[in-house]
Amino acid sequence: MFLNFSHAEFINIYEEKNTQNISKGVTYEKILKFTDKGWLNLNVLRIDLNDKYTSLDILTSEKGISSKDSLTKLAASNKNSEKIIGAINADFFDTNKTATMGPVVKDSNLITSSLMDPSFATFNIDKENNPFIDYWSLSNITLKNETNNYILNIDFKNKPYIENRVVLLDKNWGQTSFGNSKHPNIVEMIVENDEVSEIRDNLDPITLPNDGFVIVATDSAKEKVLNNFKIGDRVSLNIETNPDIEKLKLAVGGGSVILKNGRVLDKFTLDIKGRHPRSALGINKDKNEIILLTVDGRTSSYPGATQTELANILLKLGAYDAINLDGGGSTEMIVKPLGEKNLQIANNLSDGFERRIMNGLAVLNNAPKSSIKGIIISCEDSNIFVGTSREFKIKGYDENYNPIDIDPKDVNWSVSGIDGEFIENRFIPKSTGKGIIKASFKGKNATFKINAIDNPIKLQISPSKIFIDTNSQTTLSAVAVNDEGYKAKIDLKDLILSIPDGIGEIQDNTFISSDKPSSGIIKVSLKDLDAYIQIAVGYKKVILDDFETKKGEFLSYPSEVTGNFEISSDEKKNGNFSGKLTYDFSKVSSSKAAYIVFNDFYIDKKPEKLGLWVYGTYGNAHWLRGKLTDSNGNSFTIDFSKNVDWNDWKFVEAAVPKNAVAPLKLERIYLVEPDSCLLDSGYIYIDDLTAFYKSTFDKKVPKSETIFLDKRNIHSELKNENSFRFLAHGNITEIDTPLDELIINDIANISNEMDINVFAGYVDKKLRDKITKQYIIGYEGYSISKFKNASFIKLDNSKGSIRQTDYNQWIWLLDTVKNIDSKSLFVILPKPLNFADKLEEKLFINTFKKLKEEKNIDVWILTNSNDSQRFKVEVKDGIRFVTLKSYPIYNDMDICNEIKYMLFTVNDGYVTYEIKNMYEKK
Repeated sequence: MFLNFSHAEFINIYEEKNTQNISKGVTYEKILKFTDKGWLNLNVLRIDLNDKYTSLDILTSEKGISSKDSLTKLAASNKNSEKIIGAINADFFDTNKTATMGPVVKDSNLITSSLMDPSFATFNIDKENNPFIDYWSLSNITLKNETNNYILNIDFKNKPYIENRVVLLDKNWGQTSFGNSKHPNIVEMIVENDEVSEIRDNLDPITLPNDGFVIVATDSAKEKVLNNFKIGDRVSLNIETNPDIEKLKLAVGGGSVILKNGRVLDKFTLDIKGRHPRSALGINKDKNEIILLTVDGRTSSYPGATQTELANILLKLGAYDAINLDGGGSTEMIVKPLGEKNLQIANNLSDGFERRIMNGLAVLNNAPKSSIKGIIISCEDSNIFVGTSREFKIKGYDENYNPIDIDPKDVNWSVSGIDGEFIENRFIPKSTGKGIIKASFKGKNATFKINAIDNPIKLQISPSKIFIDTNSQTTLSAVAVNDEGYKAKIDLKDLILSIPDGIGEIQDNTFISSDKPSSGIIKVSLKDLDAYIQIAVGYKKVILDDFETKKGEFLSYPSEVTGNFEISSDEKKNGNFSGKLTYDFSKVSSSKAAYIVFNDFYIDKKPEKLGLWVYGTYGNAHWLRGKLTDSNGNSFTIDFSKNVDWNDWKFVEAAVPKNAVAPLKLERIYLVEPDSCLLDSGYIYIDDLTAFYKSTFDKKVPKSETIFLDKRNIHSELKNENSFRFLAHGNITEIDTPLDELIINDIANISNEMDINVFAGYVDKKLRDKITKQYIIGYEGYSISKFKNASFIKLDNSKGSIRQTDYNQWIWLLDTVKNIDSKSLFVILPKPLNFADKLEEKLFINTFKKLKEEKNIDVWILTNSNDSQRFKVEVKDGIRFVTLKSYPIYNDMDICNEIKYMLFTVNDGYVTYEIKNMYEKK
């Protein structure tokens, strides 16, 4: 069933939905929707608040509320980490000051106060387990001196905003107070067991007390503390909020309310315009279900959603009230799938890596261990070549959906549909065909469908070239392809390995290099097929700059960014100094960068990569890059790290582009932040900029002697009244010379001898006027036609993809293929099958793979290529992809060798082809 949205926000084309119970009270849904605007990848956690074993918790850094970390690390460091089965990022935060915008409440304890910005709402659950979303209207914190009845108003709890303010810090903040390192005019009053134990005026930071707190005041607010409190005074802390924290079990901040009482709001208090990755939380009308949602965005396939679209999605998912959470690069959901022990990232991260965030909202399964409920089989590939092996893994879960350890040796394995044998949990098929693997354990059964294939024609090993350091390792993978284009992974245990002495060894699909520089070629064999891995072990390392002296200057973009580059002795990895790059991005709401610009920094010989030590404690997860210029004047950007988010020193590396020509000039090394919302300041240290020169290969890979001949590439006779032939060609245009006229006249003569003709692209009118037989031109529009026992579908991808050209084609196509009853199908496209949206391209191919499997139809995809130098046929998963050559290619053609056409012969669902010369040499 389609998840239809109102107000025509999206027009639905296709949907996949997978639902899994990951506890008695939590359901995980993965919904992939193809729409007129692209793809929506939705990850949904439905949380039943009536389930006694299900609870929610707020995730914060183990270092304190003042620190950020990735969602997976926030979950892993939580005291109940083993019980967490899912989590989502939560509150917006001030990237400059590293503080949440909203409050955090746990079991009526105010962990940190709200900034009381009316743009930001809060998600709350009271002690009766009733969830609600609202804007906090009161956050009043006071400290009363019981000795003189003076009442001190406190601006914030556990927030970094201390300028002319009073702030309360406790152990939830972190390890230490601010002290005079954060402000030159500061007082810190220590309160332990409701008594003032110390008043520190402009002193160093101290460790925060376990049974108390610290009152921090600066500037004019400082006098309020010094004039009204003294050591030994008894004090009482009072916190008033609306809603009342005494009645709250949990609260965490978010953005705007986007859905209220079942209605999508017209205006948002925090209006983040445009389509972006989104995170959100919804509550159903009965207030007994929480819905956590992420929407992927900022990729070629996933455009993301607006806040209005987000609200409509939640409405259709069953939400009655909803709040927008922090999104963009922060959007993330982690889930522990059924039977798994570890949390996994569920969505596609728009930055390609986890962003460090302030907090998250987790759901826990607190149910006790119980008896086994079910088992699950998994393996890395359902296709298996006859005579090779496939390892099957088994996972179990109990009646409360907790994972259970299962030893595969205790499982009874069997197979049906094909012949084969098991060696423990590894299966070796002996015959081809569809089979079903069955596992039985303590009365529970699970099955897994497999496809045993044969006739491998090609063996591929990846990577086929390895440059690796000594005492290092890299994962290898092997794939074989058969004569119908079906692929299957091959375990390296099933291959014959020939490894030269001294370069290393292969263990469990992993190459482990030797301890000395060397090189050689590993040969891997499957039956009579061979593949090779060129390996070079070890690098020669040359330090280009030890940063003992200054060789660069500071530059910023834009000019509002301030900072400095200097040689510093504060932190160093080696020697006496390092380079220190200081930056301040806090005043620029756009892309920004801080550069070290070098003068005449040349690298005479091209290295394989560059590396350097980076002290990243205050790198704030920014992107560390470099810029090179080669001898041809070409500029190249290199990436050392997309996320400088580590503490202390770490060595990072950047590959030097293969097409860069030495000598090279290092122009700059820099930190960049493309996210306009991230505003902060900090610094990094760098040391020992190093060039790595690879070991060289001393042998060449032998040429393959295997030649694949497509069994369909033969001449066939017409067998009965349903048989027919047709000519196929690409564009035929630019008919402007006497030779062109001669050639199209001959093409027309051949076409008129056919039963039907197919042209994948545009055809000049001069040729169309000469053809008397039926023809199909794959140019503009979409349609289906039938000729005898074959169907021809014409689609238009001229604007990049089918959807981008006209999304209505998809709706029509998916409906049309349901009713195809032909034995052969030819799909015609005017442009190559290279969609801008690779997920759409995958759907296109899978649509016809499914059709072939379900109806046993012989499927051919015919595409036009404007720049093809030849006709080409590729076989993938039983479908043949045909690239049709266009005319003309260029002037001064060799007409005997270059003027060709394709001749297809169709015999009741079995299609053959020939690539024929129009002219023969005499």
